[in-house]
Amino acid sequence: MKADVVAILGVPVDNLTLDEAVERIFSMVDGYAADRCARQVATANVDFVVNTLSWSLDRVRHPELLDVLRRADMVTADGMPLVVLSKLMRTPLKERVAGSDMVPRLAEEAARRGKSLFLLGGREDVAVLAAEKLKAQYPGLRIAGIFSPFVQVEGQALTDAREMDLEIVERINDVAPDILLIAFGNPKQEIWFDRNRYRLHVPVSIGVGGTFEFIAGTLRRAPLWVQRAGLEWAFRIIQDPRRLWKRYAIGFLKFGLLIWPAVVYDRFGHFCYRRRHPNSAERGPEAATPLAVSASEIRILHLPDRLTHASLEHTAEEFDHAFAQANFIVVDFSEVSFIDSTGLGFLIRAWRRAAAAGKPFYFTGVAPNIRRSLELNRCWDLFRGLVFETLEAAWQSALEGSRSPPFFYSVNPAEDHLLIRFFGRLDAVEMARVDLPALLGAMGGKDCILDLQSLRFVDSSGLALFLKIQRALAGQGRQCVLCGLNSNVEQLLRITQLYKLFEIAENVVSARERLRGCS
Repeated sequence: MKADVVAILGVPVDNLTLDEAVERIFSMVDGYAADRCARQVATANVDFVVNTLSWSLDRVRHPELLDVLRRADMVTADGMPLVVLSKLMRTPLKERVAGSDMVPRLAEEAARRGKSLFLLGGREDVAVLAAEKLKAQYPGLRIAGIFSPFVQVEGQALTDAREMDLEIVERINDVAPDILLIAFGNPKQEIWFDRNRYRLHVPVSIGVGGTFEFIAGTLRRAPLWVQRAGLEWAFRIIQDPRRLWKRYAIGFLKFGLLIWPAVVYDRFGHFCYRRRHPNSAERGPEAATPLAVSASEIRILHLPDRLTHASLEHTAEEFDHAFAQANFIVVDFSEVSFIDSTGLGFLIRAWRRAAAAGKPFYFTGVAPNIRRSLELNRCWDLFRGLVFETLEAAWQSALEGSRSPPFFYSVNPAEDHLLIRFFGRLDAVEMARVDLPALLGAMGGKDCILDLQSLRFVDSSGLALFLKIQRALAGQGRQCVLCGLNSNVEQLLRITQLYKLFEIAENVVSARERLRGCS
C-alpha cells in the first residue's frame, strides 16, 4: 500500500507531482483490463475541505462528500492553500496538482498512448470548444464523446435521479472511453460519479470543475508567476468579483479557523515528544504478532511510537502482509505517542482498503493525546466506531459484524402500522440491490415508521429510497415517519434539502405517537 498520503483535515491527499499523478492515472487505465474496477480521481481545493467540514469537531457538514473523498482512488491538491497547510504541518506536499494543469497533460499522453477522453458536463458550447482545442494541440487525440446534461444531487428530484442517470451512463459506456472528465463542479461531480460507479465501464473518472472553461479560453487563467505565488484565487476574484469575493472570503476565513487548532496541536505534540526523547531515533514498528483463533485468523499490527513518514514504509509493508493473510486486522496504538499528517493519511487509506475488501479493521490502545489529534485533524468521525479498549472487545465486534451483510432491513408488523428497521451502510451499490416492489408490497397499505437508529451511513442514493417509500404511501393516503437519525443522516437530509419533506421523530415511541396524532 502506498504510504505517501497526507491527511488535510480528514481528507487524504496523495503526495504526487503532476508527472507522477498523470503516470498513476494511466497505470489505473492499464489495470482496468484485469479487474474491471472503475476508479475515481478527485482534485481537491479549499472549497472541498470547507464544504465537507462544520465548525464543530463532532459534526460533518457534508457527510456524503467527505465519504466520497476518503474512498477516492486518488486525491490531488488542487490549491496552494493545501500545499501551504501541509508545510505548516511539517509534511509538505510535493506540489500543487490542479485539474486545469492535469487535463492538458492527460490529453498529451492519451494522444501518445492511443487512449481516449470523454468530456462530460460544462456548458455544451464550452465543452465542444475545449475538445476542439485539445485535438488541435495534440494531434491524434481521440475524443470519444461530449455531453453536457443536467444532473440532480438534491431535492425531490433525487427520487428519479438513478433512472435519469441511466441515459448518461449508457451514452458513455457505448463509446467506451479510457478517461472520463466530469465538469459538474464540486460536489456534484464527485457525488454523481459515486452513485454511478458500479454502472460505468470507464477505467478512470476525474472531477475537473471549471477546467473546460480554461481550456476553451472563455475563462482566463492567472499568469504563471501568480499561480506559483499561490494567488490565482485573487486573479479569479478580479475577473468576477460580484460572484466570487464572498465565496472566497468565507472559504478562506473558515479554512483558516479550522486549520490552526490542528497545526498548534501538531507542533505541541512534536515538542513534547522531543523533550521526552531528546536523543532517540525514530523506532520502526515491531513485527506483527499473529493470534490464532478458532473462527478465523486475526492479525495485530503494532504501530511505532511515532507514526510519521519516516516509519511508514515499514509499517505499510507490515499492513500489506497482514492484509494478505488475515480476515481481521487490529491496529495496536499502545506504543504510539505522536502521529503526523502522513500517519493519519496512512490510516485513512488502510481503512479504505479494508472497507473495500469487507475486512473488519479495528483500533486498540488509543491514548487520549492520539484521540485528540484525530479529533483536531477531523478524522475521529471516521475511526470513532472502530476504537476498542481491548483486543477481546474488538474481536467480539468483528465476529458480530461478520454475521451481517453490509446493509439489510427488517419489516416488523404492528397492529396498525409497520416498523421497518434499517441496518449498516445504505449507498448506491446497496440501493441497486434493494427489491423496491417487494418492499412496497410488504407494506400492505399501512402507515410506516422507518427506524434509522442502526443505519451507520446513508448517501443521497439511499435517501432516494426513503423518498420513494414516502411517495408510495402518500399515494395511498398513508403516513411515513422517520426516527432514530444520527447526526450524519440528519445533516445529509438538510444539505440535500429533504429534511422538511419528512415527518421526523426522535425514536420509535415518539414516531408511534406522531402516527396516532395524524389518524
